[in-house]
Amino acid sequence: MPRLEPLPAGSVPELNEIFDKLKKSGHYIPNSQLILQRKPKILRAIRALNAAVYDPQGEVSVGFKRLLGYVTSRTHGCHY
Repeated sequence: MPRLEPLPAGSVPELNEIFDKLKKSGHYIPNSQLILQRKPKILRAIRALNAAVYDPQGEVSVGFKRLLGYVTSRTHGCHY
């Protein structure tokens, strides 16, 4: 359970483009990103980090990276 409640998508107008793209692509919006709307610069930085980590041109396949994320989360009790 988060210490801060997630804000509804669209609470910070400058981030609407990010959330609109997620909705249109059929992806859900993670609570972490809804919470980080409070700090738009940090949200953008984390999204840039994720894009770099999940770059399809990397040496490790994206599918394997997602599997590692899932296993790590489950190991620590997160239902990622």
